[in-house]
Amino acid sequence: MQFDGLARACEGMRLAFAGHLVRPFSCSPPPLRDPDRPRAASARRRARRRRDARGFTLPELLAVVVLIGILAAAAAPSFVNGMRDRRVNRTAMEISGVYRLARYQAIGRGTAVLVRWTAATGDFQVREARVQGIVAGSLISQSCRSVANWMDPTQADPVTTLSTAGVELAAVELRDPTAPDGVVRADADVCFTPRGRTYVRYDTGGQFAPLLGALRVNVTNTGTGLLRSVFVPPNGVARLGL
Repeated sequence: MQFDGLARACEGMRLAFAGHLVRPFSCSPPPLRDPDRPRAASARRRARRRRDARGFTLPELLAVVVLIGILAAAAAPSFVNGMRDRRVNRTAMEISGVYRLARYQAIGRGTAVLVRWTAATGDFQVREARVQGIVAGSLISQSCRSVANWMDPTQADPVTTLSTAGVELAAVELRDPTAPDGVVRADADVCFTPRGRTYVRYDTGGQFAPLLGALRVNVTNTGTGLLRSVFVPPNGVARLGL
């Protein structure tokens, strides 16, 4: 009897401890987390978030501004010189275009066309000789030598004018074909005939003579020394030197 009672007591203690250690299995899903409730984060994670969200400080911004200013100041002279060189290139191309326009218009219109260079004003003037009528239905084209005064509106009409005086730091000079480097001319008239011939004179009141060499117009950037030359050969097809 004593052993039976002791056995029952031990069995009761085992069941009592088993009830606390063994948990019943639940089939219900775990409760959902409230989305409005922030998750708990460790101190290290919060510090990392604050460090990642931090912007630039004032000394850092000042250092960047100073660096940009130094780079801009260093690049400004070369940028300005490049802009001026481009203006000189454009001016030389426009001068070449003026002589080409005059030649093509003389051939296309069937009358003489003049390009007058005046160093005092820095202008290239293009004028077209007027076609004369002899009888009704009959016209005669003018030649370079038959126009007495190219500035007379009754004898020649203006076509276009290219002014080089306003180009910054651009010095323009016209040189004749005289060897070895040509003589600088203050005035020069280049006349194109309908047959494609080219005449020249360096005195506005003188006589035209056939162009026997390449007339040259130099455009120089006085700031950088860049030189671009326009050549007008005897055939009249102006070209820009490389």
